[in-house]
Amino acid sequence: MWTRPWKTAEGFLIGGGLFAVGIALQLTLGPIDWALFAAPVNWIVLVQMLAFLALMFLLRRKVYAFEWMMHGQAAVAAFAWALGITILMGLLPQTRHGGVPWLSQMLSFWPFVLIWTWLMVISGLATLNHLTRFKLKEIPFLLNHLGVFVAIVAATLGSADRQELQMTVFYGHPEWQAMSDDDVVVEPGVAIQLHEFTVDYYEDMTPKRFASDISVYTEDGKTLRGTVEVNKPLKVNGWKIYQYGYDVPTGGDSPYSVFLLVKDPWLPAVYTGIFLMLAGALCLIGMKYVRKRWWVLLAALLLTGFFTFLTVSRMGHSARNPMPALQSPWFIPHLIVYMAGYSMLAMATLVAVYLLFFKKDKGTDNEMSITDNLVYVGLAFLTFGMLFGALWAKEAWGHYWAWDPKETWAAITWLCYLLYLHFRRTQPQEWRKACWILLLAFACLQICWWGINYLPSARGLSIHTYNVK
Repeated sequence: MWTRPWKTAEGFLIGGGLFAVGIALQLTLGPIDWALFAAPVNWIVLVQMLAFLALMFLLRRKVYAFEWMMHGQAAVAAFAWALGITILMGLLPQTRHGGVPWLSQMLSFWPFVLIWTWLMVISGLATLNHLTRFKLKEIPFLLNHLGVFVAIVAATLGSADRQELQMTVFYGHPEWQAMSDDDVVVEPGVAIQLHEFTVDYYEDMTPKRFASDISVYTEDGKTLRGTVEVNKPLKVNGWKIYQYGYDVPTGGDSPYSVFLLVKDPWLPAVYTGIFLMLAGALCLIGMKYVRKRWWVLLAALLLTGFFTFLTVSRMGHSARNPMPALQSPWFIPHLIVYMAGYSMLAMATLVAVYLLFFKKDKGTDNEMSITDNLVYVGLAFLTFGMLFGALWAKEAWGHYWAWDPKETWAAITWLCYLLYLHFRRTQPQEWRKACWILLLAFACLQICWWGINYLPSARGLSIHTYNVK
């Protein structure tokens, strides 16, 4: 232990140390107050982080720990720790009040933040490493590492500057005041006047569409008239205005309409990270397709159709009468790329089961090569699905990622397959352990796909349980 070269074991000890430090900080300082990171503090932290990463990279030849953090062993340990603590988050309800102390507010839990920060540092160093030894075959990995780093760092540091206000507007007069998450009255600098609210229903009287015809007034004298509905927000003076709710019992006769006002100055940086990841996923598909095995591609296509049919069938009533949030051009691409990813990863799991329980001879190189390619392509489709969902959520609900239980398990599944790929690159001879990681990953995928509907963490808290009727 601690003799060069360091292995994954040292990484697990480092993760344990970070967890212990996090517990100590939680006991002494209490949970993290992200409001303290509002501008200009978050900008100062960003500059310091980038400078520290550059310094670590420059000193990698002199400080072995810095060099080791750019290797796969460090990534495997970091992914394992991030996976474990995120699974804990996915199993427990995340509520502002009540629940399990500390663990019901994981985003402000010091061990969670420190472990994810460690993962981001490793991702940043990997990005610098790919840049300095640039090769064409490294493009997918460079884009993915850079995209992950930019998106998560911008989303985390920018969260303190993000404003989300709820405004209830009655007929008759403009409303200038809104309410923040902590029940503080705020004047956002814009007023909304409600002219007309309408609700359209399906035959079974479930809402098909609800929309508000409004005028928006700004303090500098501008007026904007428009219709706001789910998936169709209105932009004005840096705010995005979303249709949020109404008086459900009175339906179309609702005397008021509820709007969500969102301002996110770091959104362009987050979108930059997202599109870098999308480009990386596209390049990965182009470089890791399964050559000379047309039957694998045909099977994937058939499984995609089967899984899509199965998902729509499971949605039942929601598929026949989609709620307003599902009436989006993002719905079909989001569903299809996820089903394509599930198909590839299901076939990889079948190969892993065959190797673990049925194969008698020792040769596994050919099968593991097939499995690796399937996971690469499947993970790329999984990335597409997750990021399409983020872009869709931004247009529907005002946030691209809210750690909703479904989103949490999507991240867990994604981390599982990243753990597999990094493990394979660092320990290719340990094919049995790799196969067991695949089985764990596929189990997490099942929870993300349909099992989430039955978890306590999602019941009454998730906006993604619409497929249970």
